[in-house]
Amino acid sequence: MRTKRWLASFLTVMLLALPLAGCAADPKPQATNSPASANDGGSGKVVNIDFWGGWTGPDLNTMEGLVNKFNQEQSGIHVEFTSLQWTPLFTKFLTEMKGGNPPDVLVMHPFELGQFVEMGVLDNAPIANVGMETGNYSSFAWGGTFYKGEQYAVPLDVHMHGLYYNKDLYNEAGITQPPMTGEELIATAQKLTVDNKGKRADEAGFDANNIVQYGLGFSMNHHVFYQIYALLNQQDHNPFTEDMKAVELDEEKMAKAIAFLQDLVFKYKVVPKGEKSPVDDFMGGKVAMFVDGPWQMPKLEESNIQWASAPYPKVFDKPAAWGAAEILTFPLKKNNDSDKAKAAIEFVKWLDNNSGEWAKSGQLPSSNVGMQTAQSMEGREAFINSLDSSVLLPSHPKAAQIFSSTAPSPILTAAQDAILNNKDPHDIAKQLKKDMDSLLQE
Repeated sequence: MRTKRWLASFLTVMLLALPLAGCAADPKPQATNSPASANDGGSGKVVNIDFWGGWTGPDLNTMEGLVNKFNQEQSGIHVEFTSLQWTPLFTKFLTEMKGGNPPDVLVMHPFELGQFVEMGVLDNAPIANVGMETGNYSSFAWGGTFYKGEQYAVPLDVHMHGLYYNKDLYNEAGITQPPMTGEELIATAQKLTVDNKGKRADEAGFDANNIVQYGLGFSMNHHVFYQIYALLNQQDHNPFTEDMKAVELDEEKMAKAIAFLQDLVFKYKVVPKGEKSPVDDFMGGKVAMFVDGPWQMPKLEESNIQWASAPYPKVFDKPAAWGAAEILTFPLKKNNDSDKAKAAIEFVKWLDNNSGEWAKSGQLPSSNVGMQTAQSMEGREAFINSLDSSVLLPSHPKAAQIFSSTAPSPILTAAQDAILNNKDPHDIAKQLKKDMDSLLQE
């Protein structure tokens, strides 16, 4: 048993717990369902279970709807749903774990799984009772539920970076196809970058100091590192593993990945420096394309913009895009309540069986049945087609430190040095390896 090991890591994870990537847009306060004693229909005891997730954008509304639907369809179980941003969610989880009152079902991401397994705060015994079969899920999603050969989670969804573009602006510029390579991305972005006199970035006389429309946008936070990670894998190099003692980083390939992104900002002037919200810039007409995940689709679907999506471009040798997933886990309970345990399993099974509804959130369901629903929805195809070439970060026990999105983490320092400070790519690569190795050796 590792049930006491997590105490030593408690403060570290509270400070550095990972908000993954991409599932958030506009932060919202904690959301909970109303008490459901009325749900028993007079039939007797209602088992209340707690379900926690980190959704704070448009996908939160979809999950709230799913939980409400479950509560209304039967009277024996009531789910109390809580949603916070990922960092405070995990902080709250560990606090409640220490106090003996963790949630019954907790959502996380594959590369966070290792740290919590090593802490001894997750229970994998319920997994067998969910009744899953490997062939019913994408291999990408299925693999993300394992740590050191043991399955600790139920797959919920997958997501990855892709490229969104404004179809009207494409038509105005005479562009007929989205870019599929790095060269095409640069050329397309140049045609879509326009100064205040109507000159394009690929035309003589273009004024880079007075740009009114940029060709491309992307988040300039930890998502820069996620792009770098994809570009490393496009060069057939993945320096991060589940059991790494040190980072085996190819400095030259790392520098090439960083330089490509830097050139988009500083050489070609097709990406606005210091961009904070690419989706808002896209909706406001400031950028014509942007790199982001499928969780942005509900927001785009509510707009009047004629948009479409394409896979993340193949800049180097082979296709690869950063990818991640959301998985359902069962926190370890000190006092085992068999009714709650059974109810948690029933709820997870219901979510799994109704994953097609979750496709409305923009996230891509992990199950094959749910993915069929996603395939029929606008904008999803490009992301679905990227699934086989998407790459996960490893479920390393120190993921909270080495892949943290909060300053002064190694990946955020590298991202800021690359895109905001325009430092030498080789120096950035050296510093990233040094910072990560230091954390791994602690």
